[in-house]
Amino acid sequence: MSNKSSHKKKHRAPSEMNVSQVIFQSASSALSTMADEYTKERERAGILDNKSISLITILIALLTVYIPLIPFDTVYSTYLNGSKDKFTLVLLAVLMLIASFILTAISFSRLIKTIKLQEFRKADIDMICKEDYLKCDKDVMEKALCEHYQELIHYNSKINEEKVKNLSGCFSMISIIFFLLLMSTVILKIVN
Repeated sequence: MSNKSSHKKKHRAPSEMNVSQVIFQSASSALSTMADEYTKERERAGILDNKSISLITILIALLTVYIPLIPFDTVYSTYLNGSKDKFTLVLLAVLMLIASFILTAISFSRLIKTIKLQEFRKADIDMICKEDYLKCDKDVMEKALCEHYQELIHYNSKINEEKVKNLSGCFSMISIIFFLLLMSTVILKIVN
């Protein structure tokens, strides 16, 4: 029995093995998945940036359309010689306008912040093309690339989550802005 146990091969832990002896057989299939996930995060960032730009355009269009329609002279004339009921309606309209301008400023700042978030990290070509890495076996290189992509995906995903957080309330805020501008304009037109 002691003879059999002496003939058994000693198993070394992976940390004790030479790197060139380690074979990462599934690294090639994992690499394509990691590269695909990296590409999806980049595309997601583009979609979020496009939504931000679209919302900024909508805000500018709302202000461009409604500001000329608002009869500001009604506010002045009602203040000078209007009845108490008219003055109350005009005051309500002015408060709605002020609220819409405040919400517009908040929306603009959130949308600009979304677009100006940190740049995405891209694959570090200089690191990948170092001579030491290029001398490695294919599976070791693929494993190193998988780890590199994993780090990039985690970093870029955090940036996208920040963009989503900034965009989350902007859709409803723009709807509220539209409603406030519409109602204040209608009230001021009726009072006029």
